[in-house]
Amino acid sequence: MKAPRIVRTFLASSSLSLALAVTVFGKTQTSVVPLAGVGVLHSAEWSPGDAVRDGAGEFSVFLRTAQLQREHRAAGLVAVGDRHGMLRSGGERALRRIVLTGVAVVKLAPGGEIVASEHDVFLSGGALDAKAASNVLLQCLQRFGAPPAVSDPENPTKPELAAIRAHLQPFQQALALAPGALLASR
Repeated sequence: MKAPRIVRTFLASSSLSLALAVTVFGKTQTSVVPLAGVGVLHSAEWSPGDAVRDGAGEFSVFLRTAQLQREHRAAGLVAVGDRHGMLRSGGERALRRIVLTGVAVVKLAPGGEIVASEHDVFLSGGALDAKAASNVLLQCLQRFGAPPAVSDPENPTKPELAAIRAHLQPFQQALALAPGALLASR
């Protein structure tokens, strides 16, 4: 008994390849894993003492990051926070963790300025809107790749943090030179 054509094609293709060949209705189609992907997250609605929403921001950051990492070789997030660029309901905790695991994060603060972070590894989108920041981040990820990850996100070393900052310097320069950022600085 001979195996169906689709099974033979699947078995013949290399499982280590980034491209997957599948025979559909007699035609071979190839899908390639995209190099980079960027998602946009907005701060979760929040009010003091609202235990129901506690952790909603953290969950959305981890969920979106997992989706991007599953579908792309390099992932980035644009986080639209409050007027200080902060994501509420646990979102800020999650951002601090994922930025140390090789995900580039651009923070936006509509109508305000980004507050300095503990390790200074977030990118500032300045006055860019989410779409413009996403486009710049995607181009940078495609050109420079994902930032390096630390071995232990709970205890990053100074050399690991310095490596992340050095890798992100061209990203920050590109964000600063984007058309919307130039208009805002005048």
